[in-house]
Amino acid sequence: MKKHDRLPDFSKLCAPEQTPISFFLSQQIYFFFLGSIGGFLWEVAIFLYRDKTFANRGFFYGPWLPVYGIGAVLFYLLLGCRRKKIHPVGVFFLSAAIGTGLELLIGWFLDTFWDLRYWDYSGYPLHFHGYICLYAAVGFGIAGVLWICVLEAPLTRLWKRLSPKVRLGLNTLLLLLFAVDCAAALIFPNRGAGITFH
Repeated sequence: MKKHDRLPDFSKLCAPEQTPISFFLSQQIYFFFLGSIGGFLWEVAIFLYRDKTFANRGFFYGPWLPVYGIGAVLFYLLLGCRRKKIHPVGVFFLSAAIGTGLELLIGWFLDTFWDLRYWDYSGYPLHFHGYICLYAAVGFGIAGVLWICVLEAPLTRLWKRLSPKVRLGLNTLLLLLFAVDCAAALIFPNRGAGITFH
């Protein structure tokens, strides 16, 4: 046996998804971008229907709203593994609570530290300082039920059908684009008429 044959094979460290943990992390990145892009499309559709105009909503310039992506990941982490033990009604109320809490936190943070308001529910009933309202909470509840009880399982199966290298490539590309967008938005946040409220 040659001396170098006894050395460990470090090439395995560079191979994508060699452990369940690495697959889990890739899955959460996938969920984050699914939620972020889905939320962007949802809000674009709302403004196209309501105002007959395109609006790139949110702090970033790319086609994503991370508040929805964070929500998708949180819904999965807190509710996804318990979907068989929680009735859809319970998923609805828990999703409404999680989504509302997240929206309050992010809305307050952007308003306090960046002087930016990307949504204002002041004109809606049962609102709290315009950051959250009952109407939005119901929307989060419905979204949680659709995500946890309907969409997550088939989307996970779709992700598993892709090869590890393809999954790694997609996530890497999206993360690089998102990092560039983050850098740009931190310097020049996306704001203006039809985007921010002040």
